[in-house]
Amino acid sequence: MDKEKFLRNNKFFYWLYKIQKIYKNKRPNTHYGEFGEDIMVSRFFKNKKIGFYIDIGAYHPFKGSLTQKLYKKGWHGANIDISKTSIDLFKIARPKDININCAIGKVTEETKFFQNSKINQQNSLIRQNPNQKEVKIKCYELNDILTFNKIEKVDYINIDTEGTELDVLKGLNFKKIKPSLFTIEDNHFDLDSDSKKEKINYMKNQGYALINNIGVTMFFFKEEEIKQISNLIKI
Repeated sequence: MDKEKFLRNNKFFYWLYKIQKIYKNKRPNTHYGEFGEDIMVSRFFKNKKIGFYIDIGAYHPFKGSLTQKLYKKGWHGANIDISKTSIDLFKIARPKDININCAIGKVTEETKFFQNSKINQQNSLIRQNPNQKEVKIKCYELNDILTFNKIEKVDYINIDTEGTELDVLKGLNFKKIKPSLFTIEDNHFDLDSDSKKEKINYMKNQGYALINNIGVTMFFFKEEEIKQISNLIKI
């Protein structure tokens, strides 16, 4: 007798089955991302116990983080931010990671960023208001960071740099590094904004398709692996 028929014919076991189905998934999903984006990220990698991420514009080890769930799971990675205070927090909370205080752009050079406060999500290489403090910082191409730290394989990259995300992407050699997933911030909620279109077109030229948009975060997945998505994210 198959399981389904057995359950239908036995009221007690069918009742237990229903109770189990109700309460097995009772626990709500928890998230650190502002819009719960890390829930989606975790779904992509639910079967991958060990991996490597790069979080650019990492900001905080927990608040708003799209990589904390992966770290807790056993992954490791590189956290990069223009705020020294942010990186000091990561050094405490994520001692197994590579934690780097620098800017990431399309060229390696000395530059400056504009600071609202020592740890602030709106600190950026782009001035947003006249009250921001100018702070000198070293800027590197992402390729250089990978070379300096001997990083040869990356599974996931998150980029949240308050308007310079495309510059970050232009400093990456996609022929050498091909993560399965990118999450890229764009603060325009309009899906037809020029800023979003520019990023979508650039990623398409690198072999990535836009497969989701949550809040201000776009999800890009390797076009060559697009058929795997349904199996990867199913509950």
